[in-house]
Amino acid sequence: MRRFAFISLALIAPVMSRAQGAPSRATRADGSTVVLFPDGTWRPDSGATTIRVAAGVASYTTPAADTDQLDLGRGVTLHFNPAKWQRTPPTAPGRLQLRHVDGDGYAMIISERLQVPAAALRNIVITNAKNAAPDLKITMDEQRRVNGVEVEALQFTGTAQGVPFHWYGYYFSGKAGAIQVITFSGESLFDGFKTDFQDLLNGFQVAQQ
Repeated sequence: MRRFAFISLALIAPVMSRAQGAPSRATRADGSTVVLFPDGTWRPDSGATTIRVAAGVASYTTPAADTDQLDLGRGVTLHFNPAKWQRTPPTAPGRLQLRHVDGDGYAMIISERLQVPAAALRNIVITNAKNAAPDLKITMDEQRRVNGVEVEALQFTGTAQGVPFHWYGYYFSGKAGAIQVITFSGESLFDGFKTDFQDLLNGFQVAQQ
């Protein structure tokens, strides 16, 4: 578990440190890209390379079996199936972890108070992931509506510290802050966990604010 957690942390570094430092890229509604600066200003970006696969917004709700929950604060909860997932000790403030009962399937939840534009959050996540896994390949990138709120759904594969991994996460930013819910496993094991990963991710709920 310690090895997998370390690899996961390398890929999903906190948003706040990134947002307060170097500029990031964001995609506007018209498909154009801009460079976002820490002081809130922006400029058109002529050299950005973004990947996006989105055709409509699909809606998802929490499965009935997700009867337990993690309280992430500020009205945000993650509901999960206690027959499938076990809580594990947190590694740092604002970070919670779950482990699949079958082993080798993991979830990490990072909650930060800083609100980041959704497009900027997506690009920050991808940039951090590429820094840790240079061979990163995005296999899914779309917007979804989960229990009434918009999230970014991302799946990507890559090799970290010589191990091939597959990550599947939901990313949210709003008044409650920036929330990352990431499930992951070894690439060869991912298909066996995918349904349970999906059910866990769809347990994400944000109270009306």
